[in-house]
Amino acid sequence: MLFDVFICHASEDKDEFVRPLAERLKENHIEVWYDEFSLKVGDSLRRSIDIGLAKSRYGIVVLSKNFFSKQWPQWELDGLVQRQNEAKANLILPIWHNISKKEVLTFSPPLADKVAIRSAKGLNSVVSQLLKTIQPEGSTLLIARDRLLQFGYEPPVVTDDWWLDVVEFSASNDTEGTFQEAMGWGRWGFPLPSKGEKPVERGERLARAAMQMLWQNKAETLRISQITHPSQVLEFIRSRPGLSEACHAYLPYLAAYAPQLTIRGLGGEFEEKFEAWYQYSVTERGKKRRASDRHGSGLTTNGLHPACDEPVAFRHPTFGDYEPAHIACWFVQGELMGPPVEVYETIDYIVWFLSDQSSWVPKKIHQFLLEGLRNWAVWVWFKSIPNDYDFGFDPNPSTGSLFHALVRAKRFSTFKLTKKCMTDIKTRFAYTVNLLKLNETADILAQRFVAAGFIEAWFRANQGKREKARSER
Repeated sequence: MLFDVFICHASEDKDEFVRPLAERLKENHIEVWYDEFSLKVGDSLRRSIDIGLAKSRYGIVVLSKNFFSKQWPQWELDGLVQRQNEAKANLILPIWHNISKKEVLTFSPPLADKVAIRSAKGLNSVVSQLLKTIQPEGSTLLIARDRLLQFGYEPPVVTDDWWLDVVEFSASNDTEGTFQEAMGWGRWGFPLPSKGEKPVERGERLARAAMQMLWQNKAETLRISQITHPSQVLEFIRSRPGLSEACHAYLPYLAAYAPQLTIRGLGGEFEEKFEAWYQYSVTERGKKRRASDRHGSGLTTNGLHPACDEPVAFRHPTFGDYEPAHIACWFVQGELMGPPVEVYETIDYIVWFLSDQSSWVPKKIHQFLLEGLRNWAVWVWFKSIPNDYDFGFDPNPSTGSLFHALVRAKRFSTFKLTKKCMTDIKTRFAYTVNLLKLNETADILAQRFVAAGFIEAWFRANQGKREKARSER
């Protein structure tokens, strides 16, 4: 750990002045190396003080008659002076406690020449003057650190290398400001404030970037995805300071990362906003907006423009009249040019919908999405898992057998579900069972998969694609 300040003092001054000073600095979010805060039973005093000296941005030296009569604090001061000479910067912040300039001059002429803070002016004045140096106004990093503290985070001191990661992360989106911007923030990422030129603007962006970096890492660890139970998603959002605010500000991003929250009754703190979005989308104004953009009649089952926006289709009695495959695609992969959302492979989502773990999804929506996943026909796996995540799938001799059998057959009437194909299905499903911690065995889920007609649907979908391609020639 790094510290903002190290307090060099004589123990006789502890009760009267040093302890209250250290406590007031801590109240102002200053990381203080002070023996009562920093030493534990069994610690080596000499080694701990060495660490405090080496890892503190500044050294506060409480000069007093007691200090001048001791060897130990003078040794600490020598260490600070050595650091200051090597750094060629002012690291020592002297406080004159009940002594005169003449007494300091007698002890150390260089120290007497430094501008010092006098304890006689009171603790408030001492702390105020120290903060002006330790936390100077206009410091981008310190503004960012203060914002994180306001949100409830406890960031390290600004000299910690962690801040280098934050600075790098804050400029990570190469598509920022373009129509592809949403694609660049990463899963559970949201637009950051503009970069700006003023320290307060830059500090705000750094703080938001730091929070986003932390909650994105947590989302990766917890594997927060479209199939995470809504209560867990809401708890994740509540537990990460700043995330709820970002979700409210960018509701379409939240709908992409957690489409399960758009289901009526499962939105938690976002329920009213999703309902308001839906209600607007079904107005004449909302319909005209969809008619003027890419939401064409080719997306629907009735040849008309969609009846509502995609992200709130689960609230519509007929799912906005969208084709099931279209909504299933949106659910798994997100919107074209939208935020990246896919955590697992399509087949993993299918297996999850076939398992009892998906029972919390309302029956009508469950059936609609399962139909869409079946008709989408992009679930076939081959040798590898082409995903950003590597969860450890290990292809074996049977892997790819089903794919080759499907391609060779060309139509369902000539397809044979061989033992080798079933082994391929069970092997791949066993991986998903382990990955998603499902209760059913791979054998049971493989039987449900075949019974649900996924293989027949694959042939129908591909036949439809071939016929469409021929008609467009």
